[in-house]
Amino acid sequence: MASPVDKRLLSLIPPVSRLIARAGVTQAASTVLVLARGVLIGWVAAQAIIQTAEFGAPQWDALTWPVVALVAVVLLHGGVSYVAKRQGSRSVGDVVDTLRVKALDALRRRDPRQVQEQSAHWRTVLTDGVAEFRPYLSEFLPSLVALVLATPAALLVVFFLDPLSGVLALITLPLIPLFMVLIGKLTAVHTERRLRVTSALGGQLADLLSGAVTLRSLGAVRQPSRQLRSTGEAHEKATMGVLRLAFLSSFALEFLATLSVALVAVNIGLRLVYGEMDLVAGLIVLIIIPEVYNPVRQVGQNYHAAADGLSAAEEILDLLESDGAAPAGGYLSPAADATVSAADLSIGGRDGVRPAHLNFTARPGTVTVLYGPNGSGKSTVFLAVLGMLPDAAVTGRVTAPPADKISYLPARPVLTPGTVASNTTLLGAEPALAASASTDVGLDLPPDHAVYAAGRGVSAGQGQRIGLARTLARADGGAPVLLLDEPSAHLSPELVAELIDALLARAARGDTVIIASHDDRMVAIADEVVHL
Repeated sequence: MASPVDKRLLSLIPPVSRLIARAGVTQAASTVLVLARGVLIGWVAAQAIIQTAEFGAPQWDALTWPVVALVAVVLLHGGVSYVAKRQGSRSVGDVVDTLRVKALDALRRRDPRQVQEQSAHWRTVLTDGVAEFRPYLSEFLPSLVALVLATPAALLVVFFLDPLSGVLALITLPLIPLFMVLIGKLTAVHTERRLRVTSALGGQLADLLSGAVTLRSLGAVRQPSRQLRSTGEAHEKATMGVLRLAFLSSFALEFLATLSVALVAVNIGLRLVYGEMDLVAGLIVLIIIPEVYNPVRQVGQNYHAAADGLSAAEEILDLLESDGAAPAGGYLSPAADATVSAADLSIGGRDGVRPAHLNFTARPGTVTVLYGPNGSGKSTVFLAVLGMLPDAAVTGRVTAPPADKISYLPARPVLTPGTVASNTTLLGAEPALAASASTDVGLDLPPDHAVYAAGRGVSAGQGQRIGLARTLARADGGAPVLLLDEPSAHLSPELVAELIDALLARAARGDTVIIASHDDRMVAIADEVVHL
């Protein structure tokens, strides 16, 4: 970020403004109470010393009300700190939730092919990255508000009581932010590198977990293990580099702050010895002078502690700022019935234009197969029918019903933590329809069978059948266009035969069945085969 608070954060994430406003109110109250506490402690201590020198003991009758006021200020400051922490925690939660929701909405509107390619990176940014942004919100922003309010207020009190100490503080104060900037430039490079390494490691772990059973059955476990170990070591080095810089920055800031306070303290001590300064003013200044440097030191420490999250937040803000630049679905024309057609359809992507000049018409009551090898654009055609591609990538026209009339099975069906029943009804199908569709595709798992994160708890074939049952149940519930991407993947020949029967039954009742596949068994049942 070019400034401590990115303007985009305030304009794109409204809860941030409320967080800063609440922090400002509580910090103003806290500053007044801290300064009052310092003045009371200094005055009471000075009077006790003076009275002991004059009368042999402090005159507590004269000090009763100042001591009572001091206790009241301390208790009130504790209450303000509690309220600030509680409100701050709630506000930080609102900001994090808003940040994630807006980022997911923006990703939903982007080209899904690009999002899929960067899925590991965005998964890291939206989980660990956003979590590491919390210190910026909960610690750095409040400390920045304290710097704006507390440091000038403490400096004014010091100037009022002892102008010479105020001048010394004013001269030494800029040293801390100067070192903050120098160390911060070095830290930014290391944190960006750590985010890249973490994203790569997260993607590799996800891929290995999803294909662990296959790799083990093939005996190919040594090379992935070596690669994972190598990436883990790179992650360790990147993390330790950031930690070393954090330690260095903390040490430098603490050293400078301590040295600056010591300089003022020595000056006050010498002047008290030679009788050139009043004891009351000297003690109050000694107590308050750390409050001049403390907010600056806290800003430096908290900024470096939140550096990891800043990189992730910048990426999300860049995403939100560019959101809406590439509209999607403008190439679609509404269909009068369940007909889907493409006229001279060409779609550009990272690997060129695939498909190119595609023409086909899929009518109700028929089975249409988009046939071709991997990378020929079959899945991309489905994304175009769903209206998910940016207009800039598409030429030609697509005619299709609205998305709520389409049942879509992606090449990799998504499973969510829960049960088989919750996954088969995920798209809103009635449980009875989901149970019937499960029977049609040979899903023999009980409805209460557990499904864990990333599909653990079921095999690849069972996961495919859950996705098929969910899609067919949605079609039975009033979405008569079926887009099925490689529906026979991971299925045995017997299950493929059951799937074929289920698809033919849907076509016979008037549904539009479109299959993307390079499986000859799917081609055999097609009324029309479209070669890509």
